[in-house]
Amino acid sequence: MKNKLGFTLLELLVVVLIIGILAAIALPQYKKAVEKSKATQALTLLQALYQSATVYQLNTGNWPTSIEELDIDIPADFKGGGEWKVWFEGDTDTKTLGAGITRLQGKYAGTGFCKYKEHPYNVIPKETNLCLEHKKGNAPIFNGAQGSYCEEIFEGKRKYVGTNNQTDIWALP
Repeated sequence: MKNKLGFTLLELLVVVLIIGILAAIALPQYKKAVEKSKATQALTLLQALYQSATVYQLNTGNWPTSIEELDIDIPADFKGGGEWKVWFEGDTDTKTLGAGITRLQGKYAGTGFCKYKEHPYNVIPKETNLCLEHKKGNAPIFNGAQGSYCEEIFEGKRKYVGTNNQTDIWALP
């Protein structure tokens, strides 16, 4: 009898096929985990921005209009030209005071998070973390299905609040 040295072509093909199947299953889960990590970082920063903006308002009587007015360090991805944009909304006439973060690039461009201290719309809970999907307006536009970002990233742990005709809004737990 001959001694077998090495693997047959069929055995190698089966191994390659198994590796391909495992990679096809694992890659989407990896991408989801990376995005969830970025979203969690954005929400943590949003909380810090909101608290800093509230302190700024107590000290000056005004809501901040830019990050430079606050005494807070933020990661490079959230500064101008990065993957995210930090914004403040302060209008005493409409009683709107809030802070937010919007995704500028990538598959989830046009999504983001915000938190309002005051808002003229009764459907939006005050001081609740909100998940946003911008559908039109001057922000980057999210092209996914309604709720797909907020649902995918937070695994269904969100409540649809409504829309302001530009953005679909969900309250996060």
